[in-house]
Amino acid sequence: MSDEQTCQRCGETVELEREDFELFERMHPDCFHFAFEHDLNKPGLSVDENCGDDACPVGA
Repeated sequence: MSDEQTCQRCGETVELEREDFELFERMHPDCFHFAFEHDLNKPGLSVDENCGDDACPVGA
């Protein structure tokens, strides 16, 4: 069995501690943000637009 962690959203390798990988639903933190948090207040918001969250990868 491989110890490699694969993101459920983008399919790329995730380099996080196992506990954090599980916390983010087996995704990169950015992929988790786009999947579950990005358009909560603005449905349909493009991944190219800042959602206003201080942690938004687009605004960083």
